[in-house]
Parts: sequence; C-alpha cells; structure tokens
Amino acid sequence: MKITRITLWSVDLTSHETYYMAEGKTCDTVKSHILCLETDTGLKGWGEVCPIPHYLPAFADGVPSAVTEMAPEILGMSPLGVDAPMLKHDEFLQGHLHAKSIVDMALWDLFGKATELPLYTLLGGRTRKDMPLYHSIICIEPDEMARIAKEAYATGIRQFQVKLGADADSAIDAERLIKVREAVGDGPLVYGDWNRGATKLQATRTGRAVAHLDVMLEQP
Repeated sequence: MKITRITLWSVDLTSHETYYMAEGKTCDTVKSHILCLETDTGLKGWGEVCPIPHYLPAFADGVPSAVTEMAPEILGMSPLGVDAPMLKHDEFLQGHLHAKSIVDMALWDLFGKATELPLYTLLGGRTRKDMPLYHSIICIEPDEMARIAKEAYATGIRQFQVKLGADADSAIDAERLIKVREAVGDGPLVYGDWNRGATKLQATRTGRAVAHLDVMLEQP
C-alpha cells in the first residue's frame, strides 16, 4: 500500500457565542484543517487539527505550508511498517507539532483500516467503557456562568470546567466557582481553569477563598 494523494481543506468554524478566557482573551471563530490521505488500495485516512487562537503556540494558517513541506516525502510511502511516515516526521520538518498531528492522525486512521483493528487496540487497548463529557463554561459574570452550568446539568453533564481570570479579580473568580458549585450541587466534578492567565497571587487568593469547596484548580 502506498500513499498516492494528499488533500487538505481549511474551514472557519464560528461558535454560537463568543468564548471568553483569562486575560481578556476571546474567540468566536477558529480555523479547522481537515486532511485526507488516499492510497492505491482505495483506503483513506482522515485527520483534523483546530488550534485555539491566543492560547497554544500553534499557528493555524501555518498548517497548509507545513503539510506542503512534508507532502513530497509522504507521497509514495507506505503507511505501515518501520518506514511509515508517522515515524519520520522530524526528518521531514523540525518542530510544528500541531501541523504534524493532522498527518499523524490520518496515518493512524489508515493503519487501523488496513489492519481492520480499532485504534484503541493498536494504541494499547481499551482501558474504560465510557468517556464522560464535560462542559466548559466561558468566563463571564458569575450569575450567567451559574445559569449555563444549571442548563448543562439538566442535559446530563456531570463535569464542569469553570473558566477564570477574565478580569484579573480573585474575588470574582471565587464567586464564579462558588455559584457554579451551588448551581450543580454536590457530586459533579467542578474545576476552575485560568488557561495560564493568573498570577501566583491571584491564584493563591482564589484558592484560599474556595478552600471550603469541593473544587479543583487547573493551570494558574
């Protein structure tokens, strides 16, 4: 089996509402890239990458250029065996891990289809029956965040990520966590996430203010 064709689509995905994160970062549209690797046997492997602007060191508009750079090396190769391109990404291009991930995903998809095995088997086996969903609550006014949490709870969600740090105010962040916890009651998992947007002082103050709550804090 040889890879004979590479096709890449770029699609703008617009959210139904603006996403608010720490330090005033906002996001309403992200660019998603979808890759298809075709082979001479008719099998196709698919991958996707959708970097979040202002957050991770991954430039969405650089994906097409990176894929174009790697394409001459990947075309004609087999997606299986010791010479599979998924094992040789660094030989084709240094860095740019987000761009390599879309190719890697498509290659693993091809591998699974060629062997007629699910990816969880190829990657070591299934470790759990179900994967619980969580709802990410944008960082806005505490009462609105509590409303969003209550609505998500009604749909069956039992894990809640509370975005923090939009206004660099530890007291308001504590209020966000308190009101979301009150909205969903005891039991569901609730954790706050600054997306690396808080100072040590802000995070410490917020942590002390909610020390009586059953919550976790992530990425101060």
